[in-house]
Amino acid sequence: MRSALGIFVLILAALATVATATAQPYPSRPVKVIVPYPPGGTNDILARIMGERLQKAMGQTFLIENRSGAGGVIGADAGAKAAPDGYTLLLSSSAPLAVGLGLYQKVPYDVVRDFSPVAMIADATITVVSYPGFKPQNINEVVAYAKANPGELKVALNSLGSMHHLLTEMFRLRTNTKINMIPYKGTGPAVVDLLAGHVDMDFENLPAVIQHIRGGRLRALAVGSAQRSELLPEVPTLKELGLTDLVAAPWFALVAPAGTPREIIVRLNAEVNKILSLPETKELLAKQGADPILRTPEETTAFIHQEVDKWARIVKESGAKLQ
Repeated sequence: MRSALGIFVLILAALATVATATAQPYPSRPVKVIVPYPPGGTNDILARIMGERLQKAMGQTFLIENRSGAGGVIGADAGAKAAPDGYTLLLSSSAPLAVGLGLYQKVPYDVVRDFSPVAMIADATITVVSYPGFKPQNINEVVAYAKANPGELKVALNSLGSMHHLLTEMFRLRTNTKINMIPYKGTGPAVVDLLAGHVDMDFENLPAVIQHIRGGRLRALAVGSAQRSELLPEVPTLKELGLTDLVAAPWFALVAPAGTPREIIVRLNAEVNKILSLPETKELLAKQGADPILRTPEETTAFIHQEVDKWARIVKESGAKLQ
C-alpha cells in the first residue's frame, strides 16, 4: 500500500513538473535556428540579422547553427526532424524547400507534411558576376566566348538544386552553349573561388557580392530580377538582354517542425513581421539587395506549397539534373 502511494505521489510530482514547464512563456530557453548552408552566404546573413533582432524582442538567445550539405537538404532534414516545441527552427532559402526538390531522386522529408511555415523573410536579387580578370565584359561577350570555347566557361553553382543552379541551366539552354558548371556547398565557398579567379562567373545573390562589386573585386554583368536593381541601376536585366524567361528571385522563409504549437507559430510570426516592418530593418535589407516580405503563417504555407509545384514543373521542362 505504501509502495503504491509512493508511486502515486511520484506521478503527481512528475505531472506537476510537466504542467509547470508547459505553463512557462515561450521562449523560456535559447532557440536554435538552423541555416542549411555555410557562413557567409545570403541565407546566413539574413538569419543572423533576424536572430539578433528576435533575441532583443523575445528576451532569449537565438543561436544560428550552420548545417550545410547536399544543397541544403541535410540542414532542412535536421529542421524537419527536430522536436516540435519551438526551440529548433529552420531559416532556409527556397532551394531545399521548393526549387531543388525535383532534382533529387529521393528527399528525406516532405515539405508539405513535415514543416509548419512560420513567416516569409525576404527575397533577393540574383546578380550575374564575373572575376575581373575574365576578359568578356558583358553577357553578349560571355556567350561569344562560350560558343568559341565549348566547355571552357567555368560557372560556379553555389548549391546544387538552387534557383541559381536552374537559372544557370536555363542560361546554357537559351544561349545554346556548353558550360563547365562547378558545384559548391554554399555561397561562401563559391564566392571565395570566384574572387580568386578559380571560376569565371557565378549567378549569385546580390547580398553576398554587393560589397565586392562596389570594391571592384567582382564585375556585375546582369541581374535576374524583372526590373533593374536600385543598387545597380547601370546593370541590365537578363530579360533586357533577350533572355526573357531568366527571371527569378530566391526567397527565404522561417519554418518549424510540423506539430509545433499554434500559439508559438503565431507569436514568432508576429515578432518577425514587426522586425521586418521597422524602417531600420528595411534599410539594412535594402543595402544587402534584399526586400522584406510580410505574410501570415497561412499565406506563407500557401506560397511555399505553390512554389513546390511550380519548380517541379520547371525542373521537368528544363531537363536539369544533379551532376
